[in-house]
Amino acid sequence: MELVEVLIARRFDACPICGDPAATEREHVPPGSLGGKVMTWTCNRCNNGFGSRVEVDLLDWYEGAVTTWFASETVRGKRKTGRLLVRWTTNGEYVLLPAGKSDEIYAEILAAGNVEMEYDTPEHRRWSIALLKCVYLALCIKFGVIKGEWADQVRADLLAARDAPSRADVPPSKIAQRLHVWRGFAPEPITSDPVVTGIIHGPDGPMEGVLLAGRLFVSWSPANDNQAVTPAETGRRVTTLRVGKPMSSVVTAVMPEPRTPTG
Repeated sequence: MELVEVLIARRFDACPICGDPAATEREHVPPGSLGGKVMTWTCNRCNNGFGSRVEVDLLDWYEGAVTTWFASETVRGKRKTGRLLVRWTTNGEYVLLPAGKSDEIYAEILAAGNVEMEYDTPEHRRWSIALLKCVYLALCIKFGVIKGEWADQVRADLLAARDAPSRADVPPSKIAQRLHVWRGFAPEPITSDPVVTGIIHGPDGPMEGVLLAGRLFVSWSPANDNQAVTPAETGRRVTTLRVGKPMSSVVTAVMPEPRTPTG
């Protein structure tokens, strides 16, 4: 990958997504949870409307996280554990690591030996729209607010996601689902700059795009029909865990790494 230009923050006369003249909110590109920094300004609705609807799924996909519920015969009802990071060992076994506080009740549930686990995986339908927002804003920062049929459709897709009543109601975006996305898994990011334009030189020729937070490269060249992602079946999954003898250890670092797909 060839890095071309480090983009610097740019302010517009109006919100680059919806056109609201009250573009007073600091906009991180990519989202701050992924290592982004303030790169432009948007209106209040566009600044806050994507977080819980699509950017949550982007963070979960980026970190390899699932939201889970545990149940066993020892505790009444299902207990939501919150986010768990999914990691894989060299012999193909997976490890679930709590991302945040962990309630003592989970130890009692797991002590039962046989545990039912329900889990939700991040949906491509939503996290791809979060990436589309990043790519669109990067293009605006570099070239000015984009005009034309493609840009009009991107803005329409983003506003449809922003204004959806809930995460479950976010409509899919054909443009978002046809983005080329590469994910880096090195211990350190390629660069500390939040948004850098670049070119990937591959067997099919060069592909221009933007590197986000030094780890995510997204091309603004759409995938063709043979390359477009076909989202896997989504929804809540249920599985049964057989828990063995407890072990005690200390986790010193948890880095994103390639993993077996969860859905």
